[in-house]
Amino acid sequence: MDTPPLPTSGNHKEFVVRLRRVISQIDDYIHLLVAILLMSGAVVVLFHSALTLTDLSIHSVLGLINDMLFVIIILELVWIMLSYLGRRRFPIASFILIGIISSIRRILLIEAQASFDFKTRATFFSPQTIDLLFYVVIVVALVFAYYLIARFPDDHEIEIRPKQ
Repeated sequence: MDTPPLPTSGNHKEFVVRLRRVISQIDDYIHLLVAILLMSGAVVVLFHSALTLTDLSIHSVLGLINDMLFVIIILELVWIMLSYLGRRRFPIASFILIGIISSIRRILLIEAQASFDFKTRATFFSPQTIDLLFYVVIVVALVFAYYLIARFPDDHEIEIRPKQ
């Protein structure tokens, strides 16, 4: 049994156009809400790191560095959302930069913790060394991907939805 084709009248097309506009506006509001919540989270992390820095011990300073790098990652995510809302394009390069920052953040913390942990001696096959090598490979791959994107500047963003 064949189903009858949908009507293609002007009213149907107008309804679809209006519905797309409404859904697009809802999507924008959700993105803005998430951006506001991310900024609120960044502020909370900043206050938390300021309150937990009670002394200049190694663990307090490492926690502060970790928190500040995390705030940078949050701010990059907010920038991506605002950029997306303004241009309706998905900035792949920004996500690669977030990946690089996140991986370097982890490398710094692993190395700092290992340098102050005198109980364990790092060997080539220790879990810390394997983690470091893993994150270094990730950083190299992401830097190479960023290089490729920078080399071809017109092709580094993907159109997600049509402009209105």
